[in-house]
Amino acid sequence: MRPLLPIALFTVTAFAVSAQAQPVTLQPAATATAVINAAATLPPTAPAGSERTLTLANMGQPGGIKLTGVNKSIELNSGVRLDELVKRASLNLKMMYPSGMRHDQSFIRVYVNNQLAAISPLTESKAGVLHATRIDLDPTLFTDFSGIRIELDATYDTTCRDPNNPTLRVDIRPDSTLTLATDPLTLVDDLAVLPAPFFDPRDNRKLSLPLVLPSTIDANSLKAAGILASWMGAQAFYRQAEFEVLTAPDDSRHSVILNVTDRLPESLGGQALQGPTLAMGSTAEKPWVKQLYVLGRTDDELLQAVYGLVVEGQVLSGKVAVVKQVNLGAPRRAYDAPRYVATDRPVRFAELMDYPTQLEASVENPKVRLNLRLPPDLFSWAGRNVPMALKYRYTAPSKWNDSLLNVEINNALVQSFRLAPRSEQGQNRLNIDLLGQAELASETAFQIPAFRVGGNNELSFGFGFMPEGGSACVTQNQTARGAIDPESTVDFSELPHYTKMPNLTAFANGGYPFSIFADLSDSAVVLPQQPNSAEIRAYLNLMGLFGQWTGLPANRVAVITGDPKVSVGTKHWIALGRSDRLPWLAAQQMSLPMVLSDTERSLGLSPVLGWFDRIWSNREDMPPSEQTRALIQSGGSLGAIVGFESPWGSQKTGLVITGTDETGFERAVSAFGNYTDIAKVRGSVTLVRGEELQAYHIGKTFVSGNLPWWLRIRIAFSEHPVLIALGGALAGMALALIAYGWLSRRASRRIKGG
Repeated sequence: MRPLLPIALFTVTAFAVSAQAQPVTLQPAATATAVINAAATLPPTAPAGSERTLTLANMGQPGGIKLTGVNKSIELNSGVRLDELVKRASLNLKMMYPSGMRHDQSFIRVYVNNQLAAISPLTESKAGVLHATRIDLDPTLFTDFSGIRIELDATYDTTCRDPNNPTLRVDIRPDSTLTLATDPLTLVDDLAVLPAPFFDPRDNRKLSLPLVLPSTIDANSLKAAGILASWMGAQAFYRQAEFEVLTAPDDSRHSVILNVTDRLPESLGGQALQGPTLAMGSTAEKPWVKQLYVLGRTDDELLQAVYGLVVEGQVLSGKVAVVKQVNLGAPRRAYDAPRYVATDRPVRFAELMDYPTQLEASVENPKVRLNLRLPPDLFSWAGRNVPMALKYRYTAPSKWNDSLLNVEINNALVQSFRLAPRSEQGQNRLNIDLLGQAELASETAFQIPAFRVGGNNELSFGFGFMPEGGSACVTQNQTARGAIDPESTVDFSELPHYTKMPNLTAFANGGYPFSIFADLSDSAVVLPQQPNSAEIRAYLNLMGLFGQWTGLPANRVAVITGDPKVSVGTKHWIALGRSDRLPWLAAQQMSLPMVLSDTERSLGLSPVLGWFDRIWSNREDMPPSEQTRALIQSGGSLGAIVGFESPWGSQKTGLVITGTDETGFERAVSAFGNYTDIAKVRGSVTLVRGEELQAYHIGKTFVSGNLPWWLRIRIAFSEHPVLIALGGALAGMALALIAYGWLSRRASRRIKGG
């Protein structure tokens, strides 16, 4: 989970100038005010408040918690929104622990922001039984970003204790929860708090944001809404974002209003607009509910206002700001999305860190982790590996033992190193006196098997410090610690960009190939001529996903309504809508691997072509020949995600997300926001029937990227076994002809010489 930063840092960075684009000139229309009115009290009509429940997954522990004598504590991340005040808090733990402890000396301690908040005894009567325990916490300890530490303090012997003894264990179930009851706080109407309260980084929950769009909407206003949705998706990141399309503001929730008008709303004075305008407002009845107004006198001005918000929103302040000028800067380079690890050079671990202490380990927290998000087209064929230059420090044991450093990627062991005692300094080990006499620094180089690397990866380093002591008792050195040096590097530059398309797995996990350019400058989204609310909502949710995948707003995406043949050019494109709302897909030049309508569904190749394709390509994932062609007449709901090569551009992807009806279409779109469904989106066609997803590899394939010529030959022989036989036969014939010619010449010379 993303680290939790202090609010002071958030307030300072809110006024910083972004390094991703050229400056935007803003004309403030009101004096900047405080971010939050500390003296504000709830009006008499304020609601009684709300209550929300966070699971362990929301707080960074989806698999539950296991506390032992070695790993005695765990840190949970929780946050309090800027517009909320905690009045009650309780931790509801479903847990089990074995009998055999000294129950009069065994406890669970709970700390909030390093302050002891509660002690819960581990009683003998509940040993060996799954039970629920409610622990009430002091609400005044909860601040904007709150760390909740659950710590096991247990023993089974008064004389000595083995921390690895299985008696010292408490298992806490994943469905344990933290419940927070809150009252709303009224924020001042100030653009400086953006993106709060519409998105609040302190909130662990999925972002759900209502958008009010202009009554008459065209491609420009759709583009404006999509860019704003992608910006919000980039802010939400791992929390994910979903959007609702409303016809009027919801007075019970924060909402964003995009409109083409010539005046400010009456709640903000009703003055005439002076150009693209951003404004923060609220109603007199519910001042704690905020509306963000994104306004323009024309569709072009509305788009300009969105650019002002997403490009340089950090310099906004006051109730109203007029966007005078925006320069988007140069288009993004390929594969330079902030969420991607650079693949053109060695990358320092310092560039991958989310918070300062991320690479430090101790006895209680022995494993450090780094997340590596990579372009999904990195090609690891032919045994290419990933070099890593690792530097690490650790508290040296007093003698050789089984203290280890394990390096893992995606939970697979890559390399293991024994931690040498101080008396055994190898060639690459240095004593750093500045860090204390007991610490050693080591440096080594090794390679990560490339086949272990995917799109989303977790690189972890586990320090295992062995207990030391006599035969009767062993003791754990509680001061032992280790650290990975931020100057360590990993280098993916030797892996070329190359993949077979269509590849729905690459799209579902990172938006590939559309996300090659983070601003989507090489991509278009195609909607029906007059998109309905379901199609607009699907479009906004998709744009939010692109922001989540790349970390940037999609400032240069093209939005097309109707037939895209003329306007899509040579871009990658995605079409959204029910099958009957996209009639241009029926064109023969599309070469769709699947044709879908509300009564007829056609999937795959003809039996003869399917059989030939399996023989030629050795593709075991093709469906059986009798199923490669099916014409089904049915009125049931069916969604489909279909990928193929665009007929309007070589090596360009066309992607269609559709359904026989609105239910099937919406279910297909929602698959990309569900981690369970994402794992099932594969191949070139994925069919969605209710909760079931079925994937197929059918239709023509094409390549994206480039490979050296010699590697292409090797791949061709590996993918087409017939070529091996043909090549062997041709080579044999060539050798036979050469041998025949040579023998004929020798025989001729012998005859003439004779």
